Amino acid sequence: MIIGNKKYILLTVILCVSLFLRIYDLSDESIWIDEGWSMRFAKLKIADIFFLKDTNPPLYYLFLHGWMNWFGDSEFSIRLPSAIFAFLSVTMIYKVGVQLFNKEVGLLSALMLGLSAFHIYYSQEARAYSLLVLLTLLSMYFFIRFFRQEDYRTLVQYIFFSILLMYSHIYGAFIIFGQNIYFFTKIFLSKEMDRLRLRRWVLSQLVLVSVFALWLPVLFSTVSESQNGFHKDFLWTLCMPRPSIKTLIDSVIEYSGLSLFFPYILLALFSIMTCEKIGESGREKNLFRSVENCQWKVRLSEVDKIYLLWIWMLSPIIVPFIISRVSVSFYKVRYTIPAAIAFYLLVARGINNIRHNRLKIITIAIVVIFSSVYVVKYYVRVTKEPWRDIAGYVDARAEDMDIILFNRGLCQELLFDYYSKNPGLVKSAFPKETRFVNEENIKELGPVVKGYNRVWVILSHTGDRKGLIVRTLGQSHNLSCHKRYRDKGIDIYIFETAGIKRGLAVSAGLRKPERFGPE
Repeated sequence: MIIGNKKYILLTVILCVSLFLRIYDLSDESIWIDEGWSMRFAKLKIADIFFLKDTNPPLYYLFLHGWMNWFGDSEFSIRLPSAIFAFLSVTMIYKVGVQLFNKEVGLLSALMLGLSAFHIYYSQEARAYSLLVLLTLLSMYFFIRFFRQEDYRTLVQYIFFSILLMYSHIYGAFIIFGQNIYFFTKIFLSKEMDRLRLRRWVLSQLVLVSVFALWLPVLFSTVSESQNGFHKDFLWTLCMPRPSIKTLIDSVIEYSGLSLFFPYILLALFSIMTCEKIGESGREKNLFRSVENCQWKVRLSEVDKIYLLWIWMLSPIIVPFIISRVSVSFYKVRYTIPAAIAFYLLVARGINNIRHNRLKIITIAIVVIFSSVYVVKYYVRVTKEPWRDIAGYVDARAEDMDIILFNRGLCQELLFDYYSKNPGLVKSAFPKETRFVNEENIKELGPVVKGYNRVWVILSHTGDRKGLIVRTLGQSHNLSCHKRYRDKGIDIYIFETAGIKRGLAVSAGLRKPERFGPE
């Protein structure tokens, strides 16, 4: 469809657009709690980062540690590495598409990844997901090359990037698992077993397991201590709701967007076959004319490569899904982001298999239009918690003899303090040892607020499911203000000591909250 240097011009345009979309408004939104964790961990000493009590491997935090030492911890600075990793991922998916199929598949997959609102979102977040995507592509790229040229250099490159992959995110191990499924099914179904290749592969996997095993005691210790309640901050990661079939469908919808869900599924299924019109010659006919006299030939197309992509897509989805159903639940859609890359390659191959040029152009146009709509929606919608606005609001209105209570103290430490410019504020977490409020620790609230004229309560990621903090303060104080940030799960309450008269004062009964902040 596209010939000569035009493909390289198109690739350049796709890469430029992809870079722009990932840099644009990079610091527009506030950091949120996960990004706050990234900064806290990255500020630790290198040895402490490796032995960090976290359920994620340390590679991203180690990288961010060095990056922040050079470039600081502004929103733009800490998110820029993710944007760079994402841009490189668009380049790498092109290379993988070319290596598996042809340049057209490489271009189409780069186009879809470049315009993916799902990928753009995580390319503008100071978390490991963008790095996970890049290392998945690098590992798969050299895995594919290993089948074409069995030299030690390729094997060493595969081992290197696969080690980095597993140390970037726990879901990286599922990519390696999928590679092993593909390798052993291919080896044992072949007519002649290549013993040299088998030995090299087994050796490479032993190296991967040995290196990754160095960190596994840290993971097992973290999980064990969290289950026993010693690490309450991470306990929620082990209490995720169990995924359902709907969760799997929602995962794919996140990759494509709702409007493109069914077209993408059909194109991914179409990736395994080619429809060709036979029995006619001459110029191409009109797409919409009667086709009753046409003959069509349907044939399977490069089943082996499509099988690899399906294994790649399903491994980081199905394996954690099964584990989460029968054991500890740790399935989250964003963790499955490597599967989205294989999905885009399948869809690109499905488009490539369309032999009618006009239909192919229409299909590509639909993909570009709807993907662009989702990108625009992403940029006009506030997606992260607006802690910059919250800190500014409190700084401007807090007075002497005010105390600001945070039901989750980490929201204060990681987020509020990052933005607050008022060093004189009196702040406190309540309760001190946990964010979960019960009938016992709520009794400690009175002494905490005693002597202050006003009590601010900021609820975010709250453990006060019964509303005990607000209810208890309402019995001894007047509620003067309640502001709610739409769709962000953040509430700000201002209580005044009974008897103090202000213009905003209302009864202690909870009134309808004032909507506050952006949509």
